[in-house]
Amino acid sequence: MKRLKKARRLRLLTAWLAVVALAPAAALAAEHEIHGSNDFSITYNDVQGAGGSQSSLTEGTRYLEILNLFGNGRAGDFDYNWTVGAKATDDRRNDQETFSLTNLQGRLTNKIHTITLGDTFEAFSQYSLNTAVKGGSYKFTPEQSYLPQVSLLYGIAYSRWDNFWGVDAVERQVAGGKIRQDIGPDFWIGLSGVQTNDHVRVLGGELTNHQTWTVDWEYRPIPGLTIQGESSWLNGDRSPNDGDPFDTYHGHAHKVVAIGDGGPSRVTLEYERVSPEFRTTIGSATPDREKVKAKWRYKYSKDLSITSAMLWYHDNLDGQKAYGTDHYKPEIAVSLKKPFARQYAVADISYKLDRAYSPVMRSLDHYITMGYRDRFGVLDSDSTFGIIVYDQNGTAKRKDVEFTYNTSLSSRHTLGRFVLKPSIYLGGWTHNDEVAENTDQIVEYSAGLGVDVPDLKITSTIRVGENRLLKEAGTDTAKTFAGVNIFWRPEMLAKAQGMLYAKASVNDFRYDPNLAAGSRNFRETSVTAGISIQF
Repeated sequence: MKRLKKARRLRLLTAWLAVVALAPAAALAAEHEIHGSNDFSITYNDVQGAGGSQSSLTEGTRYLEILNLFGNGRAGDFDYNWTVGAKATDDRRNDQETFSLTNLQGRLTNKIHTITLGDTFEAFSQYSLNTAVKGGSYKFTPEQSYLPQVSLLYGIAYSRWDNFWGVDAVERQVAGGKIRQDIGPDFWIGLSGVQTNDHVRVLGGELTNHQTWTVDWEYRPIPGLTIQGESSWLNGDRSPNDGDPFDTYHGHAHKVVAIGDGGPSRVTLEYERVSPEFRTTIGSATPDREKVKAKWRYKYSKDLSITSAMLWYHDNLDGQKAYGTDHYKPEIAVSLKKPFARQYAVADISYKLDRAYSPVMRSLDHYITMGYRDRFGVLDSDSTFGIIVYDQNGTAKRKDVEFTYNTSLSSRHTLGRFVLKPSIYLGGWTHNDEVAENTDQIVEYSAGLGVDVPDLKITSTIRVGENRLLKEAGTDTAKTFAGVNIFWRPEMLAKAQGMLYAKASVNDFRYDPNLAAGSRNFRETSVTAGISIQF
């Protein structure tokens, strides 16, 4: 049975490849053009030290090749375009496959009839279909408004082309269609249906089969006001584990959004209700949630903007749990340009409250963020400061305070044929746990220098710094880092829009000296050289 299923997938893939490959070839006599890009690099990684197993690098010399081809043209009354992309590497931390087909698509259209094969994305609706598939679609877009728009789609919801022949994944076949009809200049309505069927179970995972019917619409009763709605009904069955029978379930989801946009204000109101059994696999929704959301953005003047919002949601809609939880999340943000009469200054401040409660839990969390950007002579500055206060009582008690802060200074200077861009950065995070009575800190500081040579088309950056984690109860760590990046566009590669580049980095990790001496310390060095061209 598994062999038959694999053969079916290979036949489908072969058909797609043949059509996508032959579509441009059939139009060679017509006007056409082909473009491409290629990036090839070689990386050498070296890891030294007793703790080298913690490194994320693959040791030794590795390569990475990324190739993309694009074509477009016209054949008779039809325009066509196609793209093929591939990646090759021997670094398993970059990709588990040596060769990967990254994208494959062909499209043929005369503005009324459109056929797409390969990587296909048709957004029927949020609930029914907003996921790309490997397959094909047909779209009919009439010139006459009294005729409906029609979209048809079939494919397999694989994330990688390798899933057809190498990397195992659930084979989820998708078939669907949508009809959208304009009813006057200010109102349209659409009806879509999508069927999904899982055929191959991977690692004993769950198999599901879904049928989803969705109605969506949009109405503009007056200028500046748009009302959108969507309702979806789902019938499905699932088999949780290998050998388990399928059980049936039903779900529904509804959403209405009103958007008012006029003058200095933009107001958005949203209501959504998703039942506990609405389990969409190729759409997006959070089951067992009812929410109301309001947002108001007000531009008081050209320099002052105020944004306020309120979100409420809760679960346990059908009483299937012992209790439900209510969440309230109000927020307000203010953005002010040119404060203190400073021409280049921008100040931002925001406050968010997250309140949740149930019969066994209560939490009240506060989020405050402040930012300030300005220019002082030749220095550009950017600073942020944040406070988060966590206060939770109930089955789990939490009383924490987090501080985050960072600031950067940079400038730009031209010295003859060189452009110098020095910069410094200082940032940190402090966490105070009142329950455990301990404080943890992260501090990072670095200095950088950009050196550009415009007439030689060279850009480069150098950065060195250190990141330290200081734990009151636990293991202290420190990472000293240095990196260099150089990009050069030589004249000999000008026709190919080519670029040569080199990158090098060193990371030195050190742990609390109270541990066994050097038992976890390690250093990783990585050097990359590459060439990128477009043609």
